[in-house]
Amino acid sequence: MMETAILWVIVIGYMTFIFIKGVSKVKEIDTTDDFLLAGRNVGWLFLFCTMGATVIGGGASIGAIGRTYDWGILMVLVSTGWYIHFLFSGLVVAPQFRAAKLYTVAGFFGHRYGEGPRFVALVLSLLFSVFIVAAQMAAFGSVLSAILPQFADSAVVLKLAILIGGTMVVIYSTAGGLKAVIQTDVYQFIILFIGFCITVAFCLPDLLHIDGATLRKLPATFFSPHGGKGWVMLITTFLAFLLGETFAPGYATRYCVGKNIKETRRGIAGVGIFLAFTFPIILFVIALYARIHFPDIDPQQALPMVIRQLNNPVIAGLIVGALLMAVMSSADSALNSSTAIFVKDLFEHQLGWTDSKERPLLKIARICSCVLGGIAILIAILWSDIIQLLLFTYHVWAPAVILPVIVGAVMKERSVRYGRHVFITMVVSTVSAMLYKGALTLHGKGTAILPDSCYVIMEKVDTSVFGVLVSLVVFTVTVLVVHTSPEPMISDPS
Repeated sequence: MMETAILWVIVIGYMTFIFIKGVSKVKEIDTTDDFLLAGRNVGWLFLFCTMGATVIGGGASIGAIGRTYDWGILMVLVSTGWYIHFLFSGLVVAPQFRAAKLYTVAGFFGHRYGEGPRFVALVLSLLFSVFIVAAQMAAFGSVLSAILPQFADSAVVLKLAILIGGTMVVIYSTAGGLKAVIQTDVYQFIILFIGFCITVAFCLPDLLHIDGATLRKLPATFFSPHGGKGWVMLITTFLAFLLGETFAPGYATRYCVGKNIKETRRGIAGVGIFLAFTFPIILFVIALYARIHFPDIDPQQALPMVIRQLNNPVIAGLIVGALLMAVMSSADSALNSSTAIFVKDLFEHQLGWTDSKERPLLKIARICSCVLGGIAILIAILWSDIIQLLLFTYHVWAPAVILPVIVGAVMKERSVRYGRHVFITMVVSTVSAMLYKGALTLHGKGTAILPDSCYVIMEKVDTSVFGVLVSLVVFTVTVLVVHTSPEPMISDPS
């Protein structure tokens, strides 16, 4: 009883501390740029921490350890895709965003390609951001139930957890904007990473004394690079992890906030290198310990079981608190980016609203933050299948966005011609990915519209990967077939 009380005191105390630090930033918000982009004055270390806290949420911690418990080395390899995309983003894409003083992904599409691609990117960005906020708020309840399973059967408690966690995020994000988000992310990332390292330190002495007979009890596929699922599965799953959140709105916002291009490169590329070489190993050690000591549990319970095995309420409290707030970090990042999309892409660009005494954009931004956060909380409470919708959103996002952003960042020429190519590519690849996902879903429900041999291949190729391949083919064909003389494109870079 005393250990449970200590754990709860630490968790509640830590969450209260994070909340107060976030709300305290309200005094530093004077303009829309302060609210949406932290005044474009963020140093590399703060960029490093905020990107790290955003990517390490419930999925990249509890979910990833559970999958490693099941897949073994295969998950270690494919999960590096989560972090490697930060290298290209930090070295090539983010400097372009920062140099052009952009706010959003849609703004980049308008800056590089014109209004058609910008509008498609706007719609997809809104869909992506709003539902990722809801998914992370739902994940808050899931993390709580996974760590404290005595509450797992109480729907009322889980809904209350979503409401409390979501309200905290909405309040401090609305009060302090991105400054509050980044401030809290720094604490979240440092404490979470230290907590995981302490957990590994407790696990390692035991693992070092494990004999060969115990290891041989594990499936041979646990230590196989492809996990017995084949090399195609390894490659396509790695690409799915690599592409799934690449250039996501929450990350794109951070491309724009560095003090300068040098600081932007160091922070974003730096965290990619750091996490790629450390976090998959941390996940594997914890998962291996759980697999040896708890061989018959639900994989999602791997991390909670290891934490309870440590029998230290202080460490458990820090890890639980950091995990819960890491999930909230992903939520507040998406909430801030969705607010930027509404204010800059919808109200300011599409509707022509300007900052004035009668219509101050900072006030509109705060209202948007509250409304969007409230909608996300409601969706998370009412829609239990939110994660499936989130995965569907990923599958629509990557095919439409990945290739155009890369082309826009690498190529120097800006013309209407490339805008037309990109618009066609975005529409065709998005529709193709939706049809592909629909065919797989119908097959899973017993309705086959294609030969069985097709499904054997399709089940090994993720929808995101398929959609990106389609976008590559469509863009290449339109460039080679459609002959239009390039024209200079004049566009608002905002």
